[in-house]
Amino acid sequence: MRIQILGTAAAEACPAIFCDCENCQEIRRRGDVRDVRRRASYLIDEDTLVDFGPDAFFQATAFQIDLTKIRRILFTHAHLDHQNATDLMWRHRGYSRCSKPIRLLGSHYTLGILLSRLSAEGESISFAEVLAEPVELACYQEATDGDLGILPLEADHAPGKAPMLYLISRGGKTLLVGNDTGYFLPKVWEHLAGKHIDAALLDCTSSLHYANQERGHMGANTVVKVAERLREMGCADDSSRLVATHFSHNGGSIHTDLEAFFAPHRIEVAYDGLALEV
Repeated sequence: MRIQILGTAAAEACPAIFCDCENCQEIRRRGDVRDVRRRASYLIDEDTLVDFGPDAFFQATAFQIDLTKIRRILFTHAHLDHQNATDLMWRHRGYSRCSKPIRLLGSHYTLGILLSRLSAEGESISFAEVLAEPVELACYQEATDGDLGILPLEADHAPGKAPMLYLISRGGKTLLVGNDTGYFLPKVWEHLAGKHIDAALLDCTSSLHYANQERGHMGANTVVKVAERLREMGCADDSSRLVATHFSHNGGSIHTDLEAFFAPHRIEVAYDGLALEV
């Protein structure tokens, strides 16, 4: 399984486009490309996306991704930084010639919001019009799509809006998509027990400035707690790639500071374009 991290930012991106906070100004001054963060999205092999946000075109062109090969998009939740209805609308006949359908997977709520946004654009009133097939998923109910195994897990985020984490398996390898959540809920830990994780992408929205945040999003200390528990439970071992991602500029941290903090805990720090082979 090959995972490419296309975006590592929270909703505002980084540096936030209108923001003059100290962190955003420092990022602009330094010019380190690892601090320039697009909204969160991940590519699995060549055919699967997890989330499809407002930076999709920029990500595809910057990292030379052929989006005509995408067969499915898994949506973690309906927030705008993870769900880009406008670019999906360009699949509509008359704008583009699309010969192959894609499947859109997510909770009933998430898919409903996506359809309403497509309709609000004034062109599409059904998924079929953009050659898409909706597939509803439910937390803690295993599903398959082609050769992909999918276990949706409940996220501690956006109460009442059915946010999901994903345990995704293919070819004997397993990826945990664990962003946009606070410290994992008890039932999530129950479902992770006995499973081996080859790579985990862990929410670090609140970063070093709010390092102890545990609800809704995670700070850096909470990411360490999650990583340690994964190792204690045997879900992760020395071969597992544990990666902090989904950073907000409000967390007040630059990439090198994050690397220095996480290195002793054997946690990697994601940057846009990072590829993981597991």
